[in-house]
Amino acid sequence: MPRLEKRNYRVSACTQISDIPHLSLDMHPPKSKSDIDSFEGLFIDYGRRETAYPYTQQNAYTEETEQEIPVAVLENEFLYAEFLPTLGGRLWKLYDKKKQKDILYTNDVIRFRNLSIRNAWFSGGVEWNCGIIGHSPFTCSQMYCAFVQGKNGEDVLRFYEFERVREIYYQIDFWLDENKLMTAVRIENQNTEVVPMYWWSNMATPEYKGGRVAVPANSAYNNSDGMGIKKSSIPFDNGKDVSYPENIPNTIDYFYDIPQNEAKFIANVDKDGYGLLQFSSNNLKGRKLFSWGHKNGSRHWQNMLTDKAGDYVEIQAGLGKTQYECIPMPPKCAWGFSECYTLADIPAEKVSAPYNELVGAVQAQIEALGGCALLDERLSCFQNDICLQKGECILKGSGFGYLHTVLGGKAPKHLEFCADDDVQPWISLTAGEKITENLSFAYGKEMENLLVKNENICNWNIPYQLALLSYDKREFETAKTYCERSLILENTAYNTHLYAHILYQLHHENCVYFAEKCLRMQNNSYCLAESILSLLLKQQAYAAAIQCFEKLSADLQKNPRLRMYLSMAYLKSGNAQQSEEILLEDGGLILLDFREGDRFLDTLYRGIRKALYKESDGEITVPAQFDFIVADFKKEDLK
Repeated sequence: MPRLEKRNYRVSACTQISDIPHLSLDMHPPKSKSDIDSFEGLFIDYGRRETAYPYTQQNAYTEETEQEIPVAVLENEFLYAEFLPTLGGRLWKLYDKKKQKDILYTNDVIRFRNLSIRNAWFSGGVEWNCGIIGHSPFTCSQMYCAFVQGKNGEDVLRFYEFERVREIYYQIDFWLDENKLMTAVRIENQNTEVVPMYWWSNMATPEYKGGRVAVPANSAYNNSDGMGIKKSSIPFDNGKDVSYPENIPNTIDYFYDIPQNEAKFIANVDKDGYGLLQFSSNNLKGRKLFSWGHKNGSRHWQNMLTDKAGDYVEIQAGLGKTQYECIPMPPKCAWGFSECYTLADIPAEKVSAPYNELVGAVQAQIEALGGCALLDERLSCFQNDICLQKGECILKGSGFGYLHTVLGGKAPKHLEFCADDDVQPWISLTAGEKITENLSFAYGKEMENLLVKNENICNWNIPYQLALLSYDKREFETAKTYCERSLILENTAYNTHLYAHILYQLHHENCVYFAEKCLRMQNNSYCLAESILSLLLKQQAYAAAIQCFEKLSADLQKNPRLRMYLSMAYLKSGNAQQSEEILLEDGGLILLDFREGDRFLDTLYRGIRKALYKESDGEITVPAQFDFIVADFKKEDLK
């Protein structure tokens, strides 16, 4: 049977649980550009969301420290597989005991950085992403964990959750079959309407010197230059053989266009032919290679994410052909697919052979293991004999699957959901009892209907929640009406925070007044301060941002991100000297949570150099600690 143990790892820790909603500052929903005719049947931007709402940000964390954390283990005479149930159920280690080789990239630290929709993310292992575009909302959260016995005696480890945005139940079942780690995924949509669905398995593997990635495709989609989705050839792109990750100059995603009749697999092997091999049933049709590239900023990111484990690339598998899209999932149905993870073991001479020979060698190993067709044939058996079996719940996840049942949903009979503190006020409201604690953020028609039913209750949190739902739907006038009703009932930092954002979206000048008022009401919350200062910079209210910063608690005024915002406010106010002093103090600001793709620090440093030293872009060398740029951009993009 699977077993639950404890391991000592160096792990980051969240220092503050955000109690404010993640609100979009975009005036218009972002849309992807494309050079592809008719999107070639892709569902580009379908299901795309602007924020993590109703999930809160995990944006306050420390550097890693030695901690004891639970791990779930599957082991036989061939393989050792270790999972992290408190961190999204991630497959952390996969070790071939016969060949004595690590199959995955296992980081030497679990180091949070700002790379997911909720901010905190870490590199290494295999991450399971379901529901909304981007990394899973549960990546740095505990999932339900159960031990299950398959009908044919399989010892099964299960992770599962209720995903709130799509209102779907999903589970991932794992078991060992000799030298193969098998997975069966089940996603259940009980809604009466089509929902956008997303799944990607993200596998970290070492960037091998002389190593190569093999996929049965001769073209791939990418958006590497930020100018729009386009198609490139594989393995040669712009004259470089990008099947060798070490040849890739810039950060890039290659989404391979695998023909429908081809086996669905991907492998990353070292120069000797060893590495990770993943193959699946045909309905998991997408494959991807992600590389940080090899610019100075790329090296900075790699160093930010690890201690001494070295560089990595990701190979991935998904329901769609790209991660720019979700796939329409019909109502009242369940989807299932199966994956196999094992040690790639191909002749060394095939690694440097012509690309089609390398792909053929990987295909031969898959056939020797039973082939993708066997997974297709056994998929219905996996779903019935493993996925629908009830197990013993070992660890609990969120309470929203339980709440969904209270509100009229029907959880799958084989999955156990439990209430937690986050949903107790909602359960009290459902029972007609007085609520004394704030409600966690609402989402979905059932929760909205419950709020409308109780909107005459004199509790500021009811109209506040309705205002949040309206804001998320970009119905800003409706949100304004509800938020004003909340403010009348009780004036809090939270509804004042929301009101400032609503007024920003409605281009109302009083946005700044309410933003300032919010921080006067509560000046010791990092999450509030970060959100409000971001809003003031977006509003170009630089003097107000400086004044608000000065009213923050002494501890918050030391925060590197907030000091970065202060530096930008001074620069934009015409005081580049003060801006430079803040940016460079004590050796220069060091941010743990700089955002992937963000150009803030680059723009700030260049702006200071231009203002104080009259340097042009070509004359400016951004110091390594501020250099997060991972791709070449056109000159006008620097403005």
